[in-house]
Amino acid sequence: MVQHSALNDGFIHYGTKETKRSEKGKRIGDAFLPQGILAYQEMSAREEDYQLAQVMSKSLDLKIKTPYPPSLQNIKKSKLTIILNSTEYEVIKCDPDRARNYLYFYLQEVGVFEQG
Repeated sequence: MVQHSALNDGFIHYGTKETKRSEKGKRIGDAFLPQGILAYQEMSAREEDYQLAQVMSKSLDLKIKTPYPPSLQNIKKSKLTIILNSTEYEVIKCDPDRARNYLYFYLQEVGVFEQG
């Protein structure tokens, strides 16, 4: 019998960031390019998760579980930006479960999301 997980904590928006430049080529900011929305469940982080983040000179602020959509299978997840409740997160690490039904995102908070 297949066990289904309730991903009912809300929804995340995921996408990439693109550098915006002036007409003269000077960097003037970043633009969020949305790629999709996923339901999520907040997970408890283990001590090993915090140690991994520390080794990478990052801080683990949130660990979430989402479905693993086919659209994300050939994308480098560490390049994604996650928006959750108007807060922007950087992906520290992303692991699939053994059956490749779910993704576990390890996130570091960047700050308040401002669409620019």
